Amino acid sequence: MLWQAVANGYVLRGARYGAHLILGENPCFRFTLDGVRFGEFPVAGCFDRPGEKERLSKIVLEHIDREGPVLQVVFTAESTLWEKRTFHWQFEERLAEHWQTVSGHGKLGRCHFCSSGVPGEYDNGDSFGGATNARIDAEFFLNPAVNLGNVEEFRNTQPGVCGLSGEFPIRDQLALEYAHGLFSPSPTCLVFHDAGSALGIGLGTEPGGYRFNAFEYSGSRKQGAAFFIQYFGYTQVDGDFTSPRISFTFANSPMDALQAHVDWLDCRGFSTRFGNAETPNWHFAPVFCGWGEQVVEAWRTRSSDFEANATATQENYERWLQDAEAKGIPFSTVVIDDKWQKHYGTFEVDTEKWPDMPGFIARQHQKGHHVLLWTASYHWEGLPEDLVIHGKNGQKLFANVADPRYEALIREQITRLVGEVGVDGFKEDWIGGSAREADLPGYGALHGLEMLRRFQFILWDAAHRVKPDALVETQTPHPLFRESSDVLRLNDLWFATRHVPETMRHRARIARICGWRALDCDNAACTTPEEWFRYMLAQVRLGTPALYLVSMTESYHEEIPAAMWDYVAALWQEYTAEQIG
Repeated sequence: MLWQAVANGYVLRGARYGAHLILGENPCFRFTLDGVRFGEFPVAGCFDRPGEKERLSKIVLEHIDREGPVLQVVFTAESTLWEKRTFHWQFEERLAEHWQTVSGHGKLGRCHFCSSGVPGEYDNGDSFGGATNARIDAEFFLNPAVNLGNVEEFRNTQPGVCGLSGEFPIRDQLALEYAHGLFSPSPTCLVFHDAGSALGIGLGTEPGGYRFNAFEYSGSRKQGAAFFIQYFGYTQVDGDFTSPRISFTFANSPMDALQAHVDWLDCRGFSTRFGNAETPNWHFAPVFCGWGEQVVEAWRTRSSDFEANATATQENYERWLQDAEAKGIPFSTVVIDDKWQKHYGTFEVDTEKWPDMPGFIARQHQKGHHVLLWTASYHWEGLPEDLVIHGKNGQKLFANVADPRYEALIREQITRLVGEVGVDGFKEDWIGGSAREADLPGYGALHGLEMLRRFQFILWDAAHRVKPDALVETQTPHPLFRESSDVLRLNDLWFATRHVPETMRHRARIARICGWRALDCDNAACTTPEEWFRYMLAQVRLGTPALYLVSMTESYHEEIPAAMWDYVAALWQEYTAEQIG
């Protein structure tokens, strides 16, 4: 790795990338990849407080130190909010890192990386102009937060959010390319690319420090671009605080850059390991999930799709399973979907819908099947008021995951479901998000990704304490969540989706890069028999095959031809014999 002084700064050359430090009032690093400029990144970024904007001045290069193959570059600055500000850059042969520290006292707000604020569409916004914001020269970027529009590639002018929900709401509810939530949280990494070169810009920190909802990119605007996370005042600084780190990874393709980011997370200890060293065979066995049939049943009874949870009854599931068996489909895992429970938040069985769930599960066990229950994550419904976090206008938001009484309640319920009712695991859905406003009463002990992480760990740990081979299926491919996920689901499709196998291969590739071995292929809302059939054939090579219907398609209510059923049955029987034995 070469580092040398030039007329206006310093130049570094790594294996494939270059970093030119341009000194001045607002010093920045200009990154090149394969000899082509990819962007300019200010060495410093503002760290605001709630309602208070930081302004930096006198940004000074303090020192450059080389320790073996690692080069450290450190800057300091004067701040209007904090007693001391330090900005660290670290360069290795194949990647670069950046982080910052604050010293002082106060609550944390928005933390900007390589930017001073969020620029407006045509003006400075709350930043201080283009010289203090990032510049992106690559035309495209990949966002691993997959979406209902099945858009994989974005222009650098478009905003990007990865993780959970972002700070700013989606303007149009039918802007499906921004309808995130299918991977929640997704890896916090955006990959900017052109032709055969890719620059990944990703975020990571130690487990316990992910106290923010998302890593966000403003899109490139007239006054530059911003990268930031938002703490909303739920983290207090008294002394020194070190921000999460940003990784710059360089590769031939977006997926290779994402892989390099995940490798960096693992190397730095910014991820977790899987709870079970080996995956039980039955976790790969074909799945029958009743959601598609619930939607069809609601249509038959002249209800609406939004009332499909009313059709999740024992009587219906027994009939649907008989139909699947009659078609010769070798399913092994049964998922009872939304809504078997009396209340979303309490894990109580609705005995009007399910008069004998223990008997139903026992009969499935006799056939060699396993049964999972769908669950919404940290939902408020049915909980006592003092275990619920409320918004400022009084609306109920979600359960107070940090309250020991809440944890005790759901641990007791999960233990009973697994130990007494016979449940074999859970399918987690409806990731409840996190606060997107400051000063919520009783909230803040947990926030952001860490709140979801705690709920998911409680769910996983309580189930596995009773059944060590239990299956907890999640939609959380961020490597922080490996510790509490046995199987990752590829999630839903929008109703008019075409090229379903290609879409799901993209999702599966992200999941594999993040470390998951067992994938539930999912199969909701395939809109035509032809698309359904193509995907049913592809699933045996993609992950664990999943069946969501036995009568007709969920969207247009078209019946599946008998020849398709026969072919799928034969293929899945072959898969089961080879994979499960």
